[in-house]
Amino acid sequence: MPELEIKSPLPPRRFESIETIPPTNPVAEPKVETSYQSKPGLPVKTSHAFNVVVPAIVIGLIVAIILLVVKVLIPGIKGGGNNKTILNYWGLWEEPAVIQAIIAEYESKNPNVKINYVRNQKTNYRTRLQARLENGGEKDDNPDIFRYHSTWIPMLKNGMAKMPADTAKNIGLDNDYYETYKNTIKVGGSWLGVPLMYDGLSLFYNKDLLDSAQVAIPKSWWDLEMAANKLTVRDENGKIKIAGAALGLVDNVDHWSDILGLMLKQGGVDVLTDDTENNKKLADVLTFYTLFRSKDHVWDEILPPSTEMFANGKLAFYFAPSWRVFNIEEMKKGTINYGITTLPQLPTLKDVPPDQVNNEANLTNIHWGSYWVEGVNQNSKKQKEAWKFLEFLSSKESLEKMYSGAAQMREFGEIYPRKSMRDSMLSNPKTKPFVSGADNAMSWYLASRTEDSGLNEEMSKYFGDAVNGIVLNNATPESVLPTLRSGINQLVAKYKLK
Repeated sequence: MPELEIKSPLPPRRFESIETIPPTNPVAEPKVETSYQSKPGLPVKTSHAFNVVVPAIVIGLIVAIILLVVKVLIPGIKGGGNNKTILNYWGLWEEPAVIQAIIAEYESKNPNVKINYVRNQKTNYRTRLQARLENGGEKDDNPDIFRYHSTWIPMLKNGMAKMPADTAKNIGLDNDYYETYKNTIKVGGSWLGVPLMYDGLSLFYNKDLLDSAQVAIPKSWWDLEMAANKLTVRDENGKIKIAGAALGLVDNVDHWSDILGLMLKQGGVDVLTDDTENNKKLADVLTFYTLFRSKDHVWDEILPPSTEMFANGKLAFYFAPSWRVFNIEEMKKGTINYGITTLPQLPTLKDVPPDQVNNEANLTNIHWGSYWVEGVNQNSKKQKEAWKFLEFLSSKESLEKMYSGAAQMREFGEIYPRKSMRDSMLSNPKTKPFVSGADNAMSWYLASRTEDSGLNEEMSKYFGDAVNGIVLNNATPESVLPTLRSGINQLVAKYKLK
């Protein structure tokens, strides 16, 4: 009888095949031994060759069937008939309908790979993700690929895999992606993820309000301050009817922490360094940010949130990321004629009077980036397959398909992260300002709306308390600085910031 062939991904167990049973001579009936004379009442010795062969065959077949079921049939049922590599992909913002088409295409080209995409709820996402990366063990639903915010690296670094150099080269991360990514997700010479999008901060403005007051689009912060003062309209009781700019406060200024973070970067403040020079610069930034409420009164605490004010045509200048376009379109009660431009800058030359800062060559060129990245679980046993999929997902063709899919549900998709795809973003006036500053964008741990319950929210809490102390409690920037500095230093130690 031929040996049974059992296909299995596990090493085959050795068991005795039917051919190994010693051959026996067939007999017609039991044969009595005659080497001695049997006595009445004693048992007669006989040969049981036939009775031994039958049970051995049956046992062998049973063992073979059991092994076949255990090794082949059961795994086949669980894996859909194939021994596929299953990648768990934790997403956050992307609609499943947008990403599933790309996944289906990849699976058709790689039939041995199956990708389970899960869109997570934003509530406690970062804490759940970190727990899985660090303590998840080998659970079947642990993420192999996950989306994270670029500022989360200090919190997630113990569970993040480094990208192989060949993968980074194939994707073109060092050459075809905006420079800002190198400053955030490239750590110690290794990339910790693949950006599939870009976003940041730009200045939204109400065209009708500016035209009626004959105000030009500001290029510097001093231009913005003067324009905001001119555009603010108050009633007979001094109550603001039209606000010049949403700045100077915390609670009703959407993305205030991004704005403050931008000012810190433009002002050359090394926030993590506790010394006289940086503390002086830090106090100067707090002074300038709060003067829009404390001195100029172009915004106050009784106004609705800034996004709502702008959508209703009651706010001249508003800072926001690109996705706020969709909110404005949903919230507006009538027609609003608005534009988006690049961020105001600081003068780069000392002793230049503010009213003479009108040459772009004399201004900084520092912008603010806030974006999400796809990373790989350091504890995943399928890192090779995960990076291969991300290589496919970040290709120009895949990015274009995801953009097109998203554009069917909203005005435009996520901004491309690649420089070589910039032209299509520049042709859209809603996305042009964001990519115009992308190469010179910086970011820090004051990113808004990351919902991280960690570094960004804790840092924002300390800065928010400082701002409120100045504008609501009449404190001086110098007087709130010790408490702010103490909080920053605690976070430096807690998250090992550098």
